[in-house]
Amino acid sequence: MTAIKPEIKLFTNQDTDTASIQITSLILAYNGNYYHLQGGTGDTINVFIQSIAIYVLTINKGNGHMGLNAFMAPEPDPINGVYLHTPQDIKESLGGKWEQLSPKAITMKLIDRLM
Repeated sequence: MTAIKPEIKLFTNQDTDTASIQITSLILAYNGNYYHLQGGTGDTINVFIQSIAIYVLTINKGNGHMGLNAFMAPEPDPINGVYLHTPQDIKESLGGKWEQLSPKAITMKLIDRLM
């Protein structure tokens, strides 16, 4: 498994009635393909490749949640994913000292939950 630093684009749309801006999508660009990501403010995004799979690990320590999505080129949407909604979910899945794990180690452990 190899960590990569692909281009990630944030697309927005401006509402002309309220002059507000909405985030419409977060797109990962890699090897000429585009993948739809889940992410928000305060998220840390780590991307790994292994064989033909792309794994995107999203961690938000402030809100206490984490997710892993698996992609296969050229499909833009994840083929599988796991989402840990609370700090308790994270501890149950990764152990009490999960914050000492590297993003790669976390990804490897969560891949087992995708099966």
